Amino acid sequence: MLFSAGFMAFLLWRVDWEHFSLIAGRLDIKGMLIAFGVFILANLVRTHRFYLLDHTGEKLARWWIINQFYNFITATLPGGAGEAATVYVLKRFSMFNILSAMRILLLTRLMDLAALSGLFCFAAVQMNAYTPYRKTAIMLSGILSVLSMIALVPAIERLILRMMRKLPGRMAIIQRVSGKLDELARIAEGYRKGNYLGVALLQSALIMAGSAVSVHLLFRAIGVDFTPVQSFYCFGVYAFFQIVPVQGIAGIGTQAAWWSLALNAAGYQGPDAIAIGFVMHGAYYLFITVLGFPSILIWLKEKRENKR
Repeated sequence: MLFSAGFMAFLLWRVDWEHFSLIAGRLDIKGMLIAFGVFILANLVRTHRFYLLDHTGEKLARWWIINQFYNFITATLPGGAGEAATVYVLKRFSMFNILSAMRILLLTRLMDLAALSGLFCFAAVQMNAYTPYRKTAIMLSGILSVLSMIALVPAIERLILRMMRKLPGRMAIIQRVSGKLDELARIAEGYRKGNYLGVALLQSALIMAGSAVSVHLLFRAIGVDFTPVQSFYCFGVYAFFQIVPVQGIAGIGTQAAWWSLALNAAGYQGPDAIAIGFVMHGAYYLFITVLGFPSILIWLKEKRENKR
């Protein structure tokens, strides 16, 4: 929280407030609505991916509500608390137990990382050779893409389980966790044989691509004249900054800083980069709230009816 507040204080000290009125003057509402539409499509794909990986029989509409909770809490809660809260949401609103919820969250995160790393690597290769940290971006994204894909291979998972069973001392808690993970691995075998994970990985690629396209459209709507490759590269830099667990409540301070740094990394040298960072953060938080608030109302209505 202190780190996030420090970012906010620094940005407010550096930003020129006149830039906000200039951005508002060139704002393309139609372009912003199209960006929101693409954002919704990406969320529909993520909802179907949750539904595809689910073995509890929850309805697709129910997963849409869970997905909106997932978006809202990860964007709102500070630090890495959003991940822990997501596990709770998966357990609370579906038939998963804690370990099953952790497994599906880890699985989707690995798929997203693999897709994001591949997209970021592609964009970095296409960027100008003089782009700052371009070679580092190519190397880092390539390594993460390979590692995340390896982690999704069933044989790697079975190897980790065998190693856990051979740990010295055979601590009761380790053996208990190993047994639970082994049970979950057997549950997932049917999905692997049905090529469900391959489809889910393709969906992850569509989610990341849709998110990047939405970023590009939003940039154009607020007057940032980026090529698609620049926008994809900017999105990749921003997404990797998000891994750092220093987010304050609702991302105040840090998210605008990540967007500003990503804009500079992608070649935007305008003096209004900080103001654009605030606008990007505000726009996407608005998108998430518009989708999440009706889902919260639906859940509260269902909860009230169940009590009756």
